[in-house]
Amino acid sequence: MEKYDYIIIGAGMGGLSVSNFLAKYNKKVLVLEKHNIPGGLVTSFPRKDVHFDLGIHGLYELKENQAIPQFLEFWGAPKIETVPCRGDMVSYIDGKRHVFKHGSIKEDFKNEFFENQEDIDKIFDLMETIKTEMFSGTEAPEPPYDMNLFQLIKFGIKSSKQKPTFLKYGIKDVKKVLDKFTDSNNIKSAIYSYCPYPMVFMAFAYQWSVFYNNEYPKNGMQSIPNAAVESLQKNGGVLKLNTEVSEILVKDGYAYGVKTKDNEEYYGKVISNASPKYTYNWIKSENKTVKKMQQAIIKKKIFPSVCTLFMSLDNSYDLGDVECICITESNSYQKHPDEYTKETAPIVINIYPKRSNDQYRPLVALIPLGYNYSDNWKVGVNQERESAYKDLKKEVEQTILNRIKSHLGSDFFNALKHHELSTPLTYERYTYSQNGSFMGWSVEEKEYGKFMRQKTKIKDLFLVGQWVFPGFGVAGVMASGFYLAKEILKSEGINLKKDFTEYFSKL
Repeated sequence: MEKYDYIIIGAGMGGLSVSNFLAKYNKKVLVLEKHNIPGGLVTSFPRKDVHFDLGIHGLYELKENQAIPQFLEFWGAPKIETVPCRGDMVSYIDGKRHVFKHGSIKEDFKNEFFENQEDIDKIFDLMETIKTEMFSGTEAPEPPYDMNLFQLIKFGIKSSKQKPTFLKYGIKDVKKVLDKFTDSNNIKSAIYSYCPYPMVFMAFAYQWSVFYNNEYPKNGMQSIPNAAVESLQKNGGVLKLNTEVSEILVKDGYAYGVKTKDNEEYYGKVISNASPKYTYNWIKSENKTVKKMQQAIIKKKIFPSVCTLFMSLDNSYDLGDVECICITESNSYQKHPDEYTKETAPIVINIYPKRSNDQYRPLVALIPLGYNYSDNWKVGVNQERESAYKDLKKEVEQTILNRIKSHLGSDFFNALKHHELSTPLTYERYTYSQNGSFMGWSVEEKEYGKFMRQKTKIKDLFLVGQWVFPGFGVAGVMASGFYLAKEILKSEGINLKKDFTEYFSKL
């Protein structure tokens, strides 16, 4: 029997964040991770003389004085060395090649779509205004569900003054906004092609505004969770890898520990970095509260999942300064991911820097083929991945490779040294992210802002990560750990927000 103050399920960045904040204030914390490496979706893995990341490319929040390095520094983690992502984008729309250079994206859009220059001015000016308003103000937002009526009214008035464009257009569906400002399907698809998922417009404004201003860790995305683990252990926290939770122990409405698949039990308050569905299903109690919690999330819409093609390329093919290649159709922005097939789904190929000890360069193609694609990828009733699943994976992989070859040519295809496909079911199996989602709940207009609380109706059971406030993104997920730790520590008279602010104001 091992007793801890807090047991964190999952060493994703949300779990590592909250565990670091708590350990810094002398809480005895244990992090349990089913995988053999920490990081969740922020991990890297080796394959045949190359290292791959799971799909996250550059991060704006890795820049100096941004959220990620500030969190790491506050915990006492080592500094992460980064390289700038300053490459160009190539978009193929209905087979036609368009080039957008990293220092002149707006101007290149105007050159590529010469007849619609006024539309492009309006769209990019709108995106820049929204990005500016998103970063306006110095104080971190508070979860809306923690505000009283007076605070909500004050917040609404302040937001309407500081973020009028964000409120008018930023939280509208991207299709609505693009349809309002241009009739050109090519412009709409070019903008949509970089992240071809149904989202509110502010997500696209942010992505395009920071595309040429991101940073990438010199040793891959794995550097971020590795640094967080180092500070966690330095502050007395414990991480157990290859340890999978099978049950959250609940009695009389209180969570008091967990049981693992190897029948070990650990006792303490519980924080889950897994999706709510998995978290609630680990509670074996027949408590009516648990049933209500499970029912409450059934109808919540999940952000679409992703299918990923990992590729490595030798030096015989010169990519030049290109950092991203998008392949799409002029009507793709009108479709929902459920409508895509292996022949029509957009393809976004992120090109990563080659590590010093790697022989080949890594490329990761993201394809929005969903969790339910082709009868749930033809798995068995109990999620068995048998011959039908493997055959479908091969079909999809070959089709995507052929589509890439038709755009980039035989020289590119001949330079490929390795390729393998991961489905949304793979992502779910490794991360306990429901349906393989890599953004949590849907961020379409109807769902955006409906954040789940970090405190559950089971006492001493908490949620952290992309499924709770403030939502998706590496920085957002790490911020969820900050907000949860802030509330936990408040009961002991510790003002984490004040300590964090004062720490950086003194530097």
